Amino acid sequence: MKIIFPESLHFSNLPTPIVPLQSDWPLKSGSAVWIKRDDLTGMEVSGNKVRKLDFLFMDARKQKATHILTCGGVQSNHCRTAAFMATRLGLTPVLFLKGEQANVPTGNLLLNRLLQPEIVPVTVDEYKQIDSIMSAKCEELKTQGRLGYSIPEGGSNRIGVWGYIQCFEEIVIQLQEQSLPVDSIVVATGSGGTHAGLLLGKLLCASPLQVFSVNVCDDADYFRRKIFKMIHEFRDYYGYSFSFSEDDITIFDGFVGSGYGQIDQDEIGIIREFAKREGMVLDPVYTAKAFLGMKTLIEQGAIKSKNILFIHTGGIFGIFPYAAKLV
Repeated sequence: MKIIFPESLHFSNLPTPIVPLQSDWPLKSGSAVWIKRDDLTGMEVSGNKVRKLDFLFMDARKQKATHILTCGGVQSNHCRTAAFMATRLGLTPVLFLKGEQANVPTGNLLLNRLLQPEIVPVTVDEYKQIDSIMSAKCEELKTQGRLGYSIPEGGSNRIGVWGYIQCFEEIVIQLQEQSLPVDSIVVATGSGGTHAGLLLGKLLCASPLQVFSVNVCDDADYFRRKIFKMIHEFRDYYGYSFSFSEDDITIFDGFVGSGYGQIDQDEIGIIREFAKREGMVLDPVYTAKAFLGMKTLIEQGAIKSKNILFIHTGGIFGIFPYAAKLV
């Protein structure tokens, strides 16, 4: 099936390269691993976020939005990316950030402060009602003759998933061009949109590639439900016809560690080892947990694939708040 993509912006620098691991990692099954360098999508090193936002911001422009509202943790790579894209497009970013904000900001929070968007701090309890909070802000803007466009956490909805449908098609083409024997894709899951988009790409391309993810927060059941709902909303909204069940979603749990945005010795160790071996940086929130999970699962035989593509979803600025633990 030829995929007809909706209009999008082109802030993403595509295609991102696929490179092999440089060193001989001790993977007991003998699996080979390649890295999809989606940390190099551009837009101030925005990783996977900018792929989704290319489609979401085009929708916002079509609706003539004046303000972009979105949400995430205080070090959210997604929120920072959205703020930069909004600024570049002459739109006003409004960020709802969960968590304590340091007196001296660093990482993504520092970059946000440079832009001077409207930042609305929210507590953990308030964040449970974040959709309602952002809706109320949109209503407030409407009374001022302005139009707010709300983007969910991670840009993960039926529009945002187009970014990783596009990425899947890109991967299929690259594997063919480079004659790479990849049979599986592994990615981190933190809001569900990247995994959902890859699965939709697999369905629309009728590809035999397997898609696995490692959740970095909540649990596998939570994300299976969320991804299933997102895929069916996409199917119904765009008029596609395919069958799909929660059993088609493979998520490996057990690598959240101390929690979302928290790192333990295992994550610290894999970040240090990956940098030393590969000359690349894993971020503490997503890719360190996912790579550690993938490596462990390969060694345990839970992932039986012999040729794996790991998608590096970026987030390098998120490493700076953890400097005291990493060095």
